[in-house]
Amino acid sequence: MSYGIRKSFYKSKAWNNCKKEVWLRQNLLCGICYKPVYVAGLSPYMPKEKRRIGIVHHIKHLNDINVFDDNVALNVDNLIGVCKDCHEKEHHQDISVRKGYKFDEDGNLVSS
Repeated sequence: MSYGIRKSFYKSKAWNNCKKEVWLRQNLLCGICYKPVYVAGLSPYMPKEKRRIGIVHHIKHLNDINVFDDNVALNVDNLIGVCKDCHEKEHHQDISVRKGYKFDEDGNLVSS
């Protein structure tokens, strides 16, 4: 999906409202490992080093066409809140990483 379309969608008020709904429905727990996650604006204060970051994941992935389809992009039945670790496993499950390397929060391969 092109960066401009993705950037404007993920900054929209509709997306922010939808994310909040997903997290509240899941009681701020990862939908895969069920560990608590930190969601800005919803979670109580927690020091950054203790936070497990939460990401709302599209089950049916977005592309340049369906990003405008609310039944895909903003449908809570197509969304699951997951922790960053589970999200990386979902997106990089077919990629083996050499020892001493990992993926950062943007999906870039970096030294660990």
